[in-house]
Amino acid sequence: MKAPVASPALLLVNPTSGRGRGLKLWEETAGALHAAGFAPVVHLTESLQEATDRARAAAPGSLVAVLGGDGFLGAAAAGARDSGAILLPLAGGRGNDTIRRIGLDLNPVKAVGNLSRLVVRELDLGLVNGRPYFGVANVGFDGLANEYGNSARLNLGPFVYLYGGLKAFLQWRNVTFTLKVEGVESSVPGWFVAVGNVGQYGGGLHICPRARADDGLLDVVSLGKASILGVALTFLRSYRGTHLRQQNISFTLGREITISANRPLTIYADGERVGALPARITIVPAAVKVLVPADSPVFG
Repeated sequence: MKAPVASPALLLVNPTSGRGRGLKLWEETAGALHAAGFAPVVHLTESLQEATDRARAAAPGSLVAVLGGDGFLGAAAAGARDSGAILLPLAGGRGNDTIRRIGLDLNPVKAVGNLSRLVVRELDLGLVNGRPYFGVANVGFDGLANEYGNSARLNLGPFVYLYGGLKAFLQWRNVTFTLKVEGVESSVPGWFVAVGNVGQYGGGLHICPRARADDGLLDVVSLGKASILGVALTFLRSYRGTHLRQQNISFTLGREITISANRPLTIYADGERVGALPARITIVPAAVKVLVPADSPVFG
């Protein structure tokens, strides 16, 4: 994307994501946008809703750079869907999974410097009970791990979710999920259900490795009965996306999914708490314009 001289742009910053990563990097990032030919207006946001509102108020076709974590990016995407603005995701969180999966540079300043090499593509947007997300909606053991990871006091970077997973092992017992995918219902006794759009979460877990962000479909991956060692191996294999070969892994595709369980559980979307089950998950095809590398692996 090449900007004319002093083309207006919006830089949305989450000052609390990544333990203050966005707060540390926004000035240098704004400088890079200026050097690229933009006149950036910077907003240090106070909530996810503010990110949505600011992106919704942006001019159609204008640039909205989003410096924060995965949940913050999803919130901005909800607004850009309505305004027609073009998003530039910038890594300001801990995991930055959507940015990693899309193939953008993890250094926000370098990502802005590479603007001329990026292309505009339309990405699907997932909705969990109406809440938007780009990457993965998940419930189960991994959701509990996410909760523990988010509350970790140590700055472990992408390994924070591994820490959370080890702690969650101690509390997971006898859970059965009820899934309905395109109206077909099934019962899944086990550990987790993940519904992927871009398909990566947890600091590098390719939990939905076949996911494409422009196919109008959601990838549904669930892990059935397994020992604790088996669960650990599943997550280790998911770093390479090879876990779908396991017999206790179920995989399907759909446009509408509902999830409930035999005990109270919380569902997450891009690391953000959405609420208690039951949940209805849908997909909005080609919902948001996003700047990505021309060879990004998330497109069919």
